[in-house]
Amino acid sequence: MNPYGTRMREHYAKHRATELAAIADPESFFEELGLQIEAEIDTLADQIAGPSDPSEGYLERVGRLTEARTTAESEVLRQHMRPGLTTPPNT
Repeated sequence: MNPYGTRMREHYAKHRATELAAIADPESFFEELGLQIEAEIDTLADQIAGPSDPSEGYLERVGRLTEARTTAESEVLRQHMRPGLTTPPNT
C-alpha cells in the first residue's frame, strides 16, 4: 500500500470508523484508493506545473515541479478527506 492509501486508512480509522467497519476488504480498498489518489496527484501536478521553459534553470525547474506537486497533493487529499466523499466499493 502506498503512503496515500495508508493516510486514508488512518483518516477513516479516526474520522469515519463506521464506514471503515463496513468495508469488506479494507486492504484492497485502501490499496486501490491510494493508487487512485496518486494518479490524481500526478495528473493535477502536471497541469499545475505546465510545460517546461527551455530558459529556466535546473533549480527553477525543480522548484516549479516541487511546488506543483505539493499543491496538487494538498488539493487532492483535501478532496478525499471530506466526510462522505469516498464510498467504499466493497460494502
